[in-house]
Amino acid sequence: MSATDVVATNGNEVDETWTPQHRYLLEAFASEPTAARIFVNAAIKRELCHEAGPDRAWLTKIRPWWGHNEHFHIRLSCPAGQAGCRNQALPPPGDGCGKELDWWFTPEGRHPPRGPAKPLLVSDLPVACARLVAAP
Repeated sequence: MSATDVVATNGNEVDETWTPQHRYLLEAFASEPTAARIFVNAAIKRELCHEAGPDRAWLTKIRPWWGHNEHFHIRLSCPAGQAGCRNQALPPPGDGCGKELDWWFTPEGRHPPRGPAKPLLVSDLPVACARLVAAP
């Protein structure tokens, strides 16, 4: 089964395939303490900003990123006691629905930066992850 693209062809909003269940799912994941960030298309973030009620704290974890029209990624916080795990810095304060979201709809924001791709090497991974890659 393939994923469904929920972003309108103009890239500015979600299309008719978007349902309240999409918001409920993202809000539920964002409300989990173990979720550090959730990456979605900027049009999805914009829709979430419009649909959210007075409890907007969960929106802080929802971050726009290029692509993500038909899927999202969840970045988890480090589990307690995992010395080799490093949490990312906290997201900026606020719900992320203001000027920082508006930027994603500018000509610059609509196109991901291009640069030389740096391959991810096993030696770049934390030791525990490298062991998983090397496991039979």
